[in-house]
Amino acid sequence: SPSSHTIPAHRPINLASSPSITMAAIASSASVAPQVVRSTKAIAPSRAALAIKPTRARRGVTVAARAALYFPGETAYIEQIASDYPEKGIANWEEARCLFSELGYNILDIRSEWEIDSVGNFPRELPSDHKSGAKIYTVPLINARAQYDSDAGKKVVKDQQPNRDFMNQVKKIFPDTNAKIIICCSDGRNRAIQALEALDEAGYVNIVGLRGGYNMWNRTWDAKLRRRNLPGDFQEEYQHGADGCGVHATGASFQNQDAFQYPDWKDDTDWIDWSA
Repeated sequence: SPSSHTIPAHRPINLASSPSITMAAIASSASVAPQVVRSTKAIAPSRAALAIKPTRARRGVTVAARAALYFPGETAYIEQIASDYPEKGIANWEEARCLFSELGYNILDIRSEWEIDSVGNFPRELPSDHKSGAKIYTVPLINARAQYDSDAGKKVVKDQQPNRDFMNQVKKIFPDTNAKIIICCSDGRNRAIQALEALDEAGYVNIVGLRGGYNMWNRTWDAKLRRRNLPGDFQEEYQHGADGCGVHATGASFQNQDAFQYPDWKDDTDWIDWSA
């Protein structure tokens, strides 16, 4: 069953309590600088706003830049994240790792089975610095398969079908609506928002969306939850919008260079509306 941890007092997310503030506010930037805002029921219009553009790291890693990164055991960072969530609503890949490994937030991967098989999965074995006891669960929001499309020149998603048993499966895993849950799809821009709406309507209060989804998480953390791009004198991140490449300027060790092989982090699939 999901683990329970005590977090400094803060108000849980309530997507219905603040109609004047939308989730678009928390998606205004790809930076890891904290912005304390609230979510509301007006999530759907924010999907376009979540199509953020991660920025290229600049020369030199400052103290402020390091302060925005998660490292196991760094008390000040952990305490800040604990005070920010779940009210902040959307966590980037650094914040989500802290929530998962330090603060007892389980990961709910809502991608389809073929995505997990072909793109990648969250770690099946967790490292020793994962202290919280939180786990990773998989419940697809939309079932689909991939098929090669000669016009597109690549595999595209076919036969999308909503998983009508999604909420029943979630409730079976998390019977307590106070369970701490990070909701993750491919890129955090569509299905995660739909799932956040569904869980909020079901009464779950400690729910957080993963900005950038699995694609951005996987660029940052490898299968053993080690950081792929280690901070150095100069770091380049090969994300959407990056304008250069090369391994010698990164400050990262060669064993982590697989981070540079990934395509655009955005999922260009036109996912159906699960609730329709």
